[in-house]
Amino acid sequence: MTGQRTRSGGARALADRLVSGCALLAGALIALACAVIFYEVAARYLFGAPTTWSIDVSSYLLLWATFLGSPYTLREGGHVAVDLLLQWLHGANRRKIGLAIHALVASFVALVVWQGALACVEAYRFGEVTMSVARFPLYLPLLAIPVGGSVLLLQALMLLADDWRGGEDPPRGPGAP
Repeated sequence: MTGQRTRSGGARALADRLVSGCALLAGALIALACAVIFYEVAARYLFGAPTTWSIDVSSYLLLWATFLGSPYTLREGGHVAVDLLLQWLHGANRRKIGLAIHALVASFVALVVWQGALACVEAYRFGEVTMSVARFPLYLPLLAIPVGGSVLLLQALMLLADDWRGGEDPPRGPGAP
């Protein structure tokens, strides 16, 4: 029993570190996107030499940041949620609703990860490129979907497991009931 708890706790700690690491990386990517946009503004208006790549690069950085930051946002309860019903429920009923919600989230994210992986592999196999002037390989931005989505799926499954165990975990996020 203790060994199982340790393994589970160790796995949870590892997953929590992964989610936190993805959040830090997402923040760094947002800062990098800001730097790229600043560079474009300076190049365009101060030197009269706009870049051909800055819009694409900043968009792809923000795409990656979105997918890498989503698991942290889910863990902290920061995604938009209609929790009016949950505020009225307690105990087993609240647990059942939580199970259903996290099962639906995990199912949807699994579908997104699967379809994103298929799109990524297809883009790589056929050598597809973006429709911009820079013509980046399309699989690079698409790779954000299965990579970030997999970590999001892991987080959704952890929340589902928490609900399944029925433990009263502390409310997550601002304004959580």
